[in-house]
Formats: sequence, structure tokens, C-alpha cells
Amino acid sequence: MVDYGKLIDEEKAREDSAIAAAEALKKREIDLVSFFRSVEINLGEEMARANVELKKRGAPVIEGPFRPLKDEEKIGLAFGKRRPSCRLTLQSTFAQIGISRIQVELFDETGASIGKKDYVIEGEAGALKAYQSLIEGFPDHNAEVSASEIAQEIVTGIIRGRFA
Repeated sequence: MVDYGKLIDEEKAREDSAIAAAEALKKREIDLVSFFRSVEINLGEEMARANVELKKRGAPVIEGPFRPLKDEEKIGLAFGKRRPSCRLTLQSTFAQIGISRIQVELFDETGASIGKKDYVIEGEAGALKAYQSLIEGFPDHNAEVSASEIAQEIVTGIIRGRFA
């Protein structure tokens, strides 16, 4: 004999679980975009500090950030004749994996890629952490970085034309 009460309770629990998972994924995506925006803000502040010194020395300044496409989590920067000199892209993996990354790419005057660096972001909504990438897609848990540290590494990479 079928216990319909138990069956209904199980189905309700499964539905509630799916709704909770979807809400958690949505919150995580919102937090990811928020973190990316904080990197963008810190990048603007770091560029302003670097540009003061670049101007003093008569060197080209860093321009941007530019958004190539509206509502796309991508930022472009220019430095002298290098246009773009740098591009940051927020990339997410499948929700089940729960790892995302900010990929930073440097370009030379011809537009050829001359350097790449990834920052891996993992964790649940409200508790995201960013790390240096040990190898592509794998975080170095001993090298946690903040939005301001990411911005500093990007600006110094643009000026050097390479990541240290």
C-alpha cells in the first residue's frame, strides 16, 4: 500500500530543496558581480595613483576602464599605444562546481596576448574568497587576495608589460 502522505512530504521537500538551491545560486551570482565591481573600483583608484606618477615622468597614462559590451562582465584598459593593453573577464563555471574566475590578459601594441593571469573565486554567497591561481582553475589556498590586491597586480602588470 502506498503512503500518500509520506510521498507528498518527500516531493514537497525535494521541491523546497530545488528552490533553495536556485536561490543560493542567484545570490552567489550577485555576489560574484559585486566582487568584480569592487575590483573595478579598486582598479580605478590604483590607476589614478599610478597615473600621477606616470604624468610626472612624461609617460603615457592608463586609460579606462572601458566596457566593450553592456551588461557583460568584461573590462578593458588602454596604456599608451596599447589599445587594449589589458582585459579582465569574469567567468563562471557550472553551478555544481562553485568556482569562478577573473581572467586578466595583457596585450602588446599589435594586440597580441603577452600575458595571462587568473584569480579563482570560490565559496558560497556572502562568503566568496579570491585566490591566486595555482594552475588554471585551481586556487592556491595559501594565496588569498583582496580586490585591492588584484587591482595593484593588474596596474603593475600593465606598466611592466608582464605579470611578476
